[in-house]
Amino acid sequence: MIATLTGRIAEKLEDRVILETGGVGYEVYLPPVAMRHLETLTAGNGTGEIRLVIYYHATRDQPRPVLIGFTSELDREFFEKLITVKDIGPMVAARSLAAPVADLAAAIARQDEKYLRALPGIGPQKAKNIVAQLQNKVAKFALVRDGAAEPAPPPRPTSASEETLRELVWDVLTKQLGHRPSEASQLVTDAFKRRPGISTVEELFDEIYRGAKT
Repeated sequence: MIATLTGRIAEKLEDRVILETGGVGYEVYLPPVAMRHLETLTAGNGTGEIRLVIYYHATRDQPRPVLIGFTSELDREFFEKLITVKDIGPMVAARSLAAPVADLAAAIARQDEKYLRALPGIGPQKAKNIVAQLQNKVAKFALVRDGAAEPAPPPRPTSASEETLRELVWDVLTKQLGHRPSEASQLVTDAFKRRPGISTVEELFDEIYRGAKT
């Protein structure tokens, strides 16, 4: 299975590119947000080569392989969560990625179905399904800085007191993820009740969203 491809763009079409690597031209479908990043990628390395992270799709009903490309591992990981949603297949999911993953994840976390319905191929029912199935699984994606490959952790000490942790996580939940202040406070309080020994922001977020799944 193909996991990554590095090469030069031989041809650029509306929703795909032909990526030439090792003398072979691969047809790779790109989500809109990845397509917009192409010029930045080729200009940034000085060689004209780009590296794409690949999702390889082939099924019994569709035996001809389809390659879907992403500019970061994290974008592919978000895509792989998206295709677990009912009625969201790989091509629908790829077309829907018309905004940065952080923006999409934040919209899902705050249950913003109106935002999701504006995405290509996402109607009212698909938007409801996305929120219902992913609301508590996208926190780390919502914390990604624009253009960053990994989530950006909120400013914090290596080890913090419970009060400091509460303030940091409450701030992220309300200002970045769109939770109501009272809801954010309850999420944090419940997490500490379930797991009193939490000492880092990451542990607190994990417990918040683990609790929300039960």
